[in-house]
Amino acid sequence: MPPTTAQRQKIHIAKKELGITDEIYRDILSFNFKVKSSSNLSPFQADKLLEIFKAKGWKARSSKKMSPKYDDPQHRKIVAMWITMAKAKVIRNSSDRALQAYVKRVTHIDNLKWCDGADCHILIESLKAWGLREGVDFTERELR
Repeated sequence: MPPTTAQRQKIHIAKKELGITDEIYRDILSFNFKVKSSSNLSPFQADKLLEIFKAKGWKARSSKKMSPKYDDPQHRKIVAMWITMAKAKVIRNSSDRALQAYVKRVTHIDNLKWCDGADCHILIESLKAWGLREGVDFTERELR
């Protein structure tokens, strides 16, 4: 089984960012894995090659699409309610950006992370009322 497309892309990005020539790259593949091309690696070997590149100083960039992490239980509940409403097709745009716009409209605070307990209570009750009007079932099991 060959490496995934994402693994191959990361390998070639790392090679380029580290400034590794084709000759040195082929030597690394040959010495460590007894292959001449990254497409001949297994997914496990591709991960090992990426670890080699990381040991040489390459740092993988995180995806820009990642959602922010919320540590506060109330923040997580708000996000869970938002996602539940998106799955119920009540919300057309389930992105974090859309959630932040909703937070600003309801609380006049630019970011959910900056909301305190009272603001979160307002948001939770607002989402509950909206969900009730639209027939969304917010059971505790779904919000965990």
